[in-house]
Amino acid sequence: MRRVSIAGIVALVALAGCGGDDDEQSAQDVARSYVEARNQGDAAKVCELYSQQLIASLKTSDCVAFVKEQTSGAATDLTVVKVSEHGDRATATIQASNTGVANAIAPIEVQLTKQDGEWKVSALGGPGG
Repeated sequence: MRRVSIAGIVALVALAGCGGDDDEQSAQDVARSYVEARNQGDAAKVCELYSQQLIASLKTSDCVAFVKEQTSGAATDLTVVKVSEHGDRATATIQASNTGVANAIAPIEVQLTKQDGEWKVSALGGPGG
């Protein structure tokens, strides 16, 4: 039993020691977090992922309430199709489908920008969106 405990501790220490740059999220990680937050209806998390410039462009004092209002209505499932990074900018292509509506799929482009070392959603829409 002692061997199992020591092996478990060694594994945890090895994982903890791998921190470094692994803590930094990629544009793809942030796009996936955005999609997950949207799919779960977590408006607070969506707003955390928005850049300050995007929040300012929404012209609202309450980002969470705004996102809740904008995402209410027909249930929509989002899926990340691809993410293309170019330096401090990235574009995520996201597929949206309405739950309960056969073949109702629309592509959305989400722009991401690296600010202060973190990727943030900086623009919504674009071709197809």
